[in-house]
Amino acid sequence: MWGKRLISGRACLSALCIAMLWAALAGCSPFREWQAVGLTGSGSADAAAIAPEAKPGEETAILAEATPGTTSPDAETAVQPPKQGGKPLPSPDKPKEDTKPRPRVALTFDDGPDNNYTVRILDILKEYDAKATFFLVGTQVKKYPDIAKRIVDEGHAVGNHSWSHGDLTKLSVKQRAEQIDKAQQIIEEATGTTPRLMRAPYGAVSKDVLATIHDDRMKHVAWTVDTKDWAGSSVEDMYKNVMANTGDGGIILMHSFGGRKNALEHTVKLLPKIIEDLRAKGYELVTVEEMIDSGVYKASAIK
Repeated sequence: MWGKRLISGRACLSALCIAMLWAALAGCSPFREWQAVGLTGSGSADAAAIAPEAKPGEETAILAEATPGTTSPDAETAVQPPKQGGKPLPSPDKPKEDTKPRPRVALTFDDGPDNNYTVRILDILKEYDAKATFFLVGTQVKKYPDIAKRIVDEGHAVGNHSWSHGDLTKLSVKQRAEQIDKAQQIIEEATGTTPRLMRAPYGAVSKDVLATIHDDRMKHVAWTVDTKDWAGSSVEDMYKNVMANTGDGGIILMHSFGGRKNALEHTVKLLPKIIEDLRAKGYELVTVEEMIDSGVYKASAIK
């Protein structure tokens, strides 16, 4: 009887010791690792259960930790973000804007208006969206006031070219003033604009002529390139002249009326060519008024 009780007591003590040993081992990390690889019978499902939750960008590192000694195919192909060394990457350079002003040139036409060449010239300028300056003769404005008004309405500048195209250097002070004032009045009546510019017929000026012009608060405008279109110069010769001798601040002289018979047919043919090719060389086509207002012009031509 006592022998059976002793055996039973020892069995209980052994069971108690095993339970205490098991509880102690449960807190030990090797024991946990054995559980993770399936020694406790839980298998790979338990290993997956204890793996830390993946964060974006950390998938490769977690897989490597979870399965020591193995390489994930994703780990070999994963692309890691480049390290910048703590310095921001330089921003791409913005293209620099060209602030250099374009060279300017003014196309000018004398002796109009008329109802033939002036109209055709205006049509070409409109087609090319180009502006010009017309020096008008008073007697022609009297005949064709509507053409004079069209010149201004389409954005061109007008200047005074005297009343009847006389040589101002050969006139008395009174006659000279009449030539200028009479033309000034009829141009203003026809266009609603008072000219700020004057070009003496034939370009003939003297100190006295300039003084009269300045008294009327105008500037005298000469030219830097003479096409000699009035004389019937060929289109080729005029083109070569213009392209070879035009520079920044250039003023090109042509005509919209007068000259030898049919001479201005060449002017009409020349005009589109020089508009296209001057622009191709970088020139901006402006009126003489715009050139003066910009402050960049040739003092030898504008006085």
